Amino acid sequence: MEKENKLSGPSFYVNFEKVYARNIDSNMSLLNFLRHNHKLTGTKEGCSEGDCGACSVIILEEDGGLAPVNSCILKVGQILDKNIVTIEGASKLTSIKPLIEALNSKAASQCGFCTPGFVMAAVALKGKHKNPSEKTIHDSLSGNLCRCTGYRPIVEGIQSLEQKIKFPNPKIRKDPTLKSAVFGKTTYIYPKSKKELVEFISKEKNYTVLSGGTDWNLEAEDADFKEQKILFLKNVKEMSRVKVSTSSFEIGACVTLSKFEELCHAFFPSFVDTVIRFGSPQIRTAATVGGNLGTTSPIGDLAPLFFVLGAKLSLLGPMGERTIPIKDFFKDYRKNSLKNNELIFKVVLPKKGKKDTLFSWKLSKRYDQDISTLSLAARVTLDKNQSLEKIILSAGGVGPTPLILHQTARLLKKTNLTFSQSALQTAISHDISPISDLRGTARYRSTAMVGLIKKMQRSLVSGEEQHSIMSI
Repeated sequence: MEKENKLSGPSFYVNFEKVYARNIDSNMSLLNFLRHNHKLTGTKEGCSEGDCGACSVIILEEDGGLAPVNSCILKVGQILDKNIVTIEGASKLTSIKPLIEALNSKAASQCGFCTPGFVMAAVALKGKHKNPSEKTIHDSLSGNLCRCTGYRPIVEGIQSLEQKIKFPNPKIRKDPTLKSAVFGKTTYIYPKSKKELVEFISKEKNYTVLSGGTDWNLEAEDADFKEQKILFLKNVKEMSRVKVSTSSFEIGACVTLSKFEELCHAFFPSFVDTVIRFGSPQIRTAATVGGNLGTTSPIGDLAPLFFVLGAKLSLLGPMGERTIPIKDFFKDYRKNSLKNNELIFKVVLPKKGKKDTLFSWKLSKRYDQDISTLSLAARVTLDKNQSLEKIILSAGGVGPTPLILHQTARLLKKTNLTFSQSALQTAISHDISPISDLRGTARYRSTAMVGLIKKMQRSLVSGEEQHSIMSI
């Protein structure tokens, strides 16, 4: 009987072996579970905030993909039925040895503390790309910090390996009976369909909604949990898929930012540079579209992109679904249109018109892995004479909510992009109400917005592609 008890309970896989999550407290992270419960100490604790990448592990996705994640900001309750690989498991695979040898040949390790995280990030990259560009390598390593500043040898080591890594991805048996799991004082609820989700929110009142958790888990790290229920959404199949029609995309609220990035590469390439700066690959594989919008932050990076495309939100509650324009979702600072027991179910995103040109920029104190100081997105339609037919501008970080810049758009259309700087400054001053904070002053935000509009003007007049935020 004792043996049977040991082989029961909520479970997942670590390095291709099934493990059971028993005697777990309410707030245990995957990192602490690996290090303390299973003595897998190659996964390091650096920042405990998802910034440094020392804790990186890989989740083997069902489609064969390798998803690097920060184990320090994932709760054990989020990874049941998942297949986790740590540096210990990866280093035993024959297919990884050429990568290890390539890094060693370039002396890509100094003190060694960050090395396991870099290796896992490189494994995820080389599992997808045979010969990634240097830009792609830098993006893939943007979530890993080396305090010895040994980045160049790491990049050179990855460049020297001209082959993809073949990674085993055995099919795992999911627990069909998994509906809930208890960790300390916390009960996780795992609906698998829209029907099960509606049944739960129709009868329960007090619970916390959780999906990627890249924001909430930081706030919860030091919390002294009382008894609570967590409604975990990532297993709801309808919320984790993208449906493509002739005129639009239906993006489930639990679609990750990395999956949305793939969509942008195919259909909205002008948005890619902004999307990859939401956070590191480890953040983007966990964070979700619905989570980014649901925080109702004025500096959430998705909202301006969706504003200019005319997106609609499908909100799900006990009485079913209702659809609203995304501009009506944001009411005030951190206040939205969700009613009691409602949640964001999906985003309906219209396709770009054939004559439309899209722009997107993000300004932040650091280029990678930083919260926006301000952002700007635009959709511009030119007629056959290359005159301005229609323009929609949206900005974040310059008011209590993301904004549509009506006055500025009218000026640009009226003058057909031949505005004076003083007229532009006046129009922008009517549209935005920035504040001064740690990320920038109100004056800086206003001045920077003028600069971004002029960047767009230069690109449209010259006919060149969107200028990078790093260009003059």
